[in-house]
Amino acid sequence: MSHPIESFKKMRQSLSQISPINEKDWQLFSKYLKLKTYKKGDLFIKEGQLCNHIGFLNKGIARVYYVIDGKEITSYFNAGNRNLFVCSFTSFLSRKPSFENIHFLEDSELLVLEYEQLQDLYDKSPNIQKLGRLMAEYNYVLSMERIYSLQHSPAIDRYNNMLKIYPGLMNQIPHHYIASYLGITPESLSRIKKKVLKKK
Repeated sequence: MSHPIESFKKMRQSLSQISPINEKDWQLFSKYLKLKTYKKGDLFIKEGQLCNHIGFLNKGIARVYYVIDGKEITSYFNAGNRNLFVCSFTSFLSRKPSFENIHFLEDSELLVLEYEQLQDLYDKSPNIQKLGRLMAEYNYVLSMERIYSLQHSPAIDRYNNMLKIYPGLMNQIPHHYIASYLGITPESLSRIKKKVLKKK
């Protein structure tokens, strides 16, 4: 396990890139955080459950997916410096059961905050409330970019974009998860990889 001080430092740095956090607000915020560890294969949230936590990914990889007609569809990954907040946001914000599953693809560490704690922080600090709004806006933009990419970008462009936003991930996780994320079959993924390698 990472040292808690380093974990908190990383989270504060990431949050400060969204909106500055003064020492008073950080002390208020950090007292609610709990460092939790998850093993490879563990679930953060399962379809049908109420998502009552939001976690900051300090270490590891998580996969967000849903199931349609028995087929798993990958929405996105929490990895590296991309999508560091692990949460079924629709469930967390609407207080309705999740339609998503989130599981860990390797041993992971998160700093976790409960829904009621976050609401309490919003009541106590306008700056933290602003931070929450900006985080929600940021995740909305990511969602719209993802939808546009699936609807309008050729598969090879989606593949190249994934290499940019998730550098190194291609070699860390099973390829059928990557194919699912790209909206293609594993066979199509293999053909695209060969085509890209030939151009290099």
